[in-house]
Formats: sequence, C-alpha cells, structure tokens
Amino acid sequence: MGLGKLLMKPLSGYPGGYKHMRRGTQGFDQTPPFQQPDDPGDRRSRIPSTGYREYWYPALPARDVRKDKPEVLRILGTDVVFFRDTRVEVQALLDWCPHRAVYLSMGRCYFEGFVTCPYHGATFDGDGNCVAFLTEGPDSKMAGAPGMKARKFPTATIKGMVFVWMGDGEPVDPQEDIPPEMFEPHNIFRPVFTMFDCNWVLVLENTMDAHNAFMVHRNALRILKSRLGGRPRTPLGYRVNIVNNKNVHYRPGSGKSSVEKFYEDENGKVPYQMYYPGVGGVWPLHRWRLMWTWIWDRKAKKRGQGAGRLQAEQAADTPDVNEWNGTRLPGMSRTGGNARFFRSTRWAVPVEDNLTRMVYLNVERYSQPPTIFRRLWSTATWPYRNWELNFNFRNQDYDAEKYVQYDLPEYLSSTDSVVVAMRRLFVEHARDVQRRRAMEEELPEQLEETEAEIMVREGDARVAAGNESFDLTKLEEELLRRV
Repeated sequence: MGLGKLLMKPLSGYPGGYKHMRRGTQGFDQTPPFQQPDDPGDRRSRIPSTGYREYWYPALPARDVRKDKPEVLRILGTDVVFFRDTRVEVQALLDWCPHRAVYLSMGRCYFEGFVTCPYHGATFDGDGNCVAFLTEGPDSKMAGAPGMKARKFPTATIKGMVFVWMGDGEPVDPQEDIPPEMFEPHNIFRPVFTMFDCNWVLVLENTMDAHNAFMVHRNALRILKSRLGGRPRTPLGYRVNIVNNKNVHYRPGSGKSSVEKFYEDENGKVPYQMYYPGVGGVWPLHRWRLMWTWIWDRKAKKRGQGAGRLQAEQAADTPDVNEWNGTRLPGMSRTGGNARFFRSTRWAVPVEDNLTRMVYLNVERYSQPPTIFRRLWSTATWPYRNWELNFNFRNQDYDAEKYVQYDLPEYLSSTDSVVVAMRRLFVEHARDVQRRRAMEEELPEQLEETEAEIMVREGDARVAAGNESFDLTKLEEELLRRV
C-alpha cells in the first residue's frame, strides 16, 4: 500500500475526509467519461466519437521516424505504425501483423526499408506486402500469400510533417484537406503538439465558441490587451456562414457586426462594466485591466480610421466565402482571416473517446525567401509567441471544455449559433456521410430543424422583442447562411 493511502486511512475518519472521493472514483477535476445523447433527433448523437475517417490528418514530424525502428501513433482509435521504405519515405500500416495480430510497432527495421514483426519475423514493405517470413526460412509460402497483406494507409510528407489518409475510400488530393499555406514555397513551418483529456467534438465546439472570451479568457495576455475582452458581450449570436459545405465561419472583431453593437451607446462605445440586476452587481468586478488597455485601443482606433474602417464595417455583416476560415471538416479551427504573415491551424485529431491530440500548424508566410536576420529574429521570438497563443490562451479553453457532460440536455442561447451550425455541417456534409450515401444510393437526408436550432432562433426572437433596433425577420434570414 502506498504512503498516500496509508495517510488517508486515519484521515478518512476526520471532517473533510470525504473530499478525496467527492465525485466517487472520478477525481474532482478529472474529465467525465464522454457519452453522447441517444436521441437520433439530437445531432450530437450522430457525430462519431472518434472522428470522420475519409480525410487526411496530421500525424507526426517525419524526423521522428527513424530508419531502424518503427514509430506508432493512435489516430481515430486506430493504431498506425510508421516506418521508412526503401526510398527512405515515411509509410504507414495498420499496427497489426496479419499472421497472429501482434503489434508491428514492437518489431524492428532489421532490413532497411522494411518492418519486421517481433513474433515470427513476418517482414513487410511500404505497401504492406509480406516479403519474408524469417522463422520459416527463404522458402516460406507465407511471403506473398494473399492473407498476409497488411493494411496500408496512404501518407504525404509536406514541410517535414507526415499526413495520413485514414479512410477506406480512395484518398483525395491532399490539397483539399491540408491548409493552403502548407504548400506555399517560402514559408517557415513550426508544428506544436499537445494532448487534451477530452473528446475532439468538445474541442471543436469550444474553439469557435462566440462568447466565452470575457469569462474563460479574461486573464489571458491576448485578452488583457482588449477593453472588451476580445469579443463584445451581446445577447445575439453571430450570423453564421456555411461555406461550400466545408466549413462554418462568422466574422467578429474589427468593423463590428451589428450583433456586436448591441450595447453600444450614442457615441458608439460599449461599456466596460455592465450592471446585472439579478445579482445587484457589475461585471467585470473591477476596472484594473483598464490601466493599460487604452494603449491597444488607441492603436486599434488608428488602424481603423478612414476608408479602411468604413470598408470593415460594411463587410462585417456580409457572408465570408473563404472556405479556409473558421471551423473546417474534419477537425480544424482557423481564426484570423487571411493573415498576411502568419496562420495557425488548430487541428483536433481524435485519439480515443476521451483523448484528443492537438496539432497546431503554425506557418509564417513569406512571398520570397526570408533573410537570415528575419529567420534569426523569428526563431528567437517564437517560444514566447507560441506560449502566448497556443498555451496561455488555448489551455484556458481546455480547462473549461473538458468538463462538458455531453449527453445531458442543453438549453441554448442565440449566442450558440456557431455551435449548432457546426453540428449541422458535420452531420450533413462530412465526406464519410456523403460516401455512405453514394454507396447505398441514398438521397440526401432532409434534416428537420432540431430542438437546439429552435432554441437559438427563439433566443433571437426574445432579444428582438425587447429591442426595436433589430428586425426579427432579418435576424432569422441571416442566422444560417450557405455561401
């Protein structure tokens, strides 16, 4: 028995001795088991817990795959073994020997370009063909036998990152699934990996959550630069665009859309503190953040002056037709529009029901080869930039999203418009769904409005009823646009 358990035995009889098991066997701050609703009318029940398979996914840096030893990675609940073939290119097979179902990843690459099973020496090439069976000698009939074919997953190595096609169908051109800046010639690519103890769906639904910045992120360095907490408070949800049936996008921020202007005064300014009559107090509780936010407000105002600001305001309520902005199938979240010099893609790769591998594809964009000085400066500043964006800010989301009890009922607000749009996109337009329909010769399903979508629409109606500045008909027309 460990020292901790020995100490807990006498403590368990004292006041407070119950606390270490206040959630039973689940730790107090442990992620709850992921479960989905069983109601087929709830779109949450129809999203696969380990992700959509008919897509390319980021796997691992090519440099992590050695010539002499295979590497294993669980992706979408499937164990995949990576090794280098005779051309020194990274290949991927199912981590399963078809002879006795042993992990190939536990073996070695005794012969350059091949992986050998540790049990009986079945040896496979990059296409999954068994080319030798060492324990039976050179005349073994296991080599080349039809049943000794290992499952192959197509791979593509781009800027040193290995991507793998996880589907059963013919792989599409990688450029359909992998962000375009990964194919630009002069860019500097800086991948980052981390693990989240929660389901990939929770990660995606939170990443494009339109209204948690002034709560979850209020003390993140990026948000501490903003008097409005990143996104202005509003009881109306963003008007959402489903673009080419591939991604969901809304346009917040500069040139605020009409819904973000809900609390603006006659001078076009949104109050920092607002009074909440239900609790008899204001939020935020204090004003100390305003001691420095004026610096960045002044810079933002300067950037927004003149025709540029007018154009931004005019564009704020118009559909965004860029299919690489927002949340994109199968699990990407991309913010910041078409940033000229830097794009970061947060890619939630499902591992298990309660585990997600977060892959950040950070790309510095250059129209021509960057100078030595530029490279040195970029490398020196990257650790801080990476921490601020992908850890200080993003991990605050993780601390909230992992506690979602996904199978329980929801009562949604108009501000959840992005979430319900994402669910519709996934259930209607994922490539897995389309291919299944094509194989079974099914007509596209006519999905009725779900209870969640009704709640969002009715939230708009309640707000519009109490504010003459918003026309309910227009709000409903713009709630979910397809462009």
